[in-house]
Amino acid sequence: MKTLYTIAIILILSGCSSYDYVVESDYSYKGDFNKYDSFEFAQIEGFDGTNEEKNVIEKYVKNTLTAWGYSHENRRPELIVFYSVFYDDFNFKGFSQPDFQGWLRSNYSDKEVVFKKDTLPDGSLTEALPGGAKYYKEYYNSEQYVMREGTVLISFVDRRKRKTVWQGYASGVFGQDTDKNERIMRSAVIRIMDEYKLLAFGSS
Repeated sequence: MKTLYTIAIILILSGCSSYDYVVESDYSYKGDFNKYDSFEFAQIEGFDGTNEEKNVIEKYVKNTLTAWGYSHENRRPELIVFYSVFYDDFNFKGFSQPDFQGWLRSNYSDKEVVFKKDTLPDGSLTEALPGGAKYYKEYYNSEQYVMREGTVLISFVDRRKRKTVWQGYASGVFGQDTDKNERIMRSAVIRIMDEYKLLAFGSS
């Protein structure tokens, strides 16, 4: 499942884990991924998790983004980070998309999206880019997923556009040994962030 809102890409060591839960992410075709260089956490009211879980999420999101060159700013950050914890099963609307990393490497050019024919439902071409190059339509093929036994969801919102440009989640996180809850949460957050794997604008 690949959903919402080049660039150098960095791999992060996600840590060894035997936990059996699903980790995925979605993104927006209109995200300005070649411009983001700063972030701040949203002021979340009514967070359903514990303070310990909140601290773990913020700590490891911050550690990951700063390691990738993003600055943590409280004034005019490019990205606002939202996060949620869901303990019960629920239905989730996602989208079938090209892999985020492959899309960044191959298809992000002058804010137009260049897809191969086999990524389109009908294989049709659309308009021509400057210079005569062709590009294909952007499709969001929605799918319904059932999130089970606890889900951690992390979203990046473009502050200026006020739109979600990327989100990642781990489903089934709390179907594990509750005595290792902090360790499980840490592993889940690191694995979710590993789906993003994108250096900040201007980093090398």
